[in-house]
Amino acid sequence: MITLTAAIAGMLTAGALVESAAGTTRLFDPRSAALAWMLCACLAGVAMAMGPRISPDTVARHRRPLALLLGAALVWILLGVMRPALHAADGLVGEYFTNSEWNGAPAFSAADPEPSTAGMRRRWDGVPPERFSVRWTGFLTVGRSGMYTFATTSDDGSQLIVDNQLVVDNTGPHGLRTRSGSIRLDRGSYAVALRYVQYGAALVLDWSWSLDGSGYSRVPAWALSQRRTTYATALSARIVDSALWVFGIVTVLAAARYIRVGLSGEEMGRWAADRRLEVTASYRNTESLVFSVLIIVAILFMPWEDGGQSPFYSSVGGTIRTLNGTAVTMLRRFDAFQADINKPHSDESILPIRVQEMLTMLRGHGVERYRVSESIEADSWGFQQIVASAWPRKLEKEAKAEFVLNGEPVLSNCQLVDKQREVSLVYCP
Repeated sequence: MITLTAAIAGMLTAGALVESAAGTTRLFDPRSAALAWMLCACLAGVAMAMGPRISPDTVARHRRPLALLLGAALVWILLGVMRPALHAADGLVGEYFTNSEWNGAPAFSAADPEPSTAGMRRRWDGVPPERFSVRWTGFLTVGRSGMYTFATTSDDGSQLIVDNQLVVDNTGPHGLRTRSGSIRLDRGSYAVALRYVQYGAALVLDWSWSLDGSGYSRVPAWALSQRRTTYATALSARIVDSALWVFGIVTVLAAARYIRVGLSGEEMGRWAADRRLEVTASYRNTESLVFSVLIIVAILFMPWEDGGQSPFYSSVGGTIRTLNGTAVTMLRRFDAFQADINKPHSDESILPIRVQEMLTMLRGHGVERYRVSESIEADSWGFQQIVASAWPRKLEKEAKAEFVLNGEPVLSNCQLVDKQREVSLVYCP
């Protein structure tokens, strides 16, 4: 029973370390893992109370690995309890509006560890409105004094205010554009507000910083807090976060070791031997078994992405990523997906206008292989729609025919083939 409980608690702990949607939720709630470890500790206490009824060999075999496991789990639980009390490195508060002026009450609010394009899409369940705005507020903590340069890259507008000063003004409807500004900051915590507005088409936001003319890097999550704090507290939160990862991994490894010990008894040993005989009986000799294992390992470690050197591997990898993205998007919007497949449709009028235009041009010009610009690909839902609706026509990065949004800059050697209301088809030899 202890072994089974440890196995379940170990899986819950591993799931608590994995983010099912980066920056928002985890695969399993850490509290579930903590409760499972408490149950495991209770069962261990019961086993100790029943010590005279358990064989000395079993007690000796289980004592040390179980003590190591419960000790690591205890430290992991204590760190998890202590972390929320630090009130630092817990992200900025994002207010999401269904208008482009940040007016009225927000549609919803959420704590975002790092404002980003991907984070916004997840908050809108992968289907953001045509027009919306977001305002993130909180505090930025810096550990060194100096001249900080901030930059925002956005499509459309963005604005950064630090310590009540407008540092970056990248507002207005425009394509992908980067603007920067500088401010001197001493070590400490400063009020920060990052604003973004989307007027339509592509959705992009990225912000970075640089100290005293050094290279730009993304503003780290540990520097963003919902309350004013000190650098020492932010650093402590960063250390605790790292320790949670370390002890979480140690706990999972200790659980795996204990499970191995728990299954290494005489009865389990006979069972494992029988299973090995069943597996090896399917092969004529040892060489056949070794060769099969090597083939499996080769497939698992095959370099599917090799920098574009092999079109075959690139095509397979692209297909797998596309199918994965389609499945993830469908699951996030499962209610809408289920309602859609239950409702009969006689044509493609349910597709976005942009997708309808691309399908029309694909069929009208007999295009079998195509690619799309980064702005079109940034719209994940529309991108999945064109990939699914255009099948069996293939999406390939090496294709000569490319779809671009009207107004997007294109390479000088590309020729315009067709132009619709939103999208154009160009040929780039």
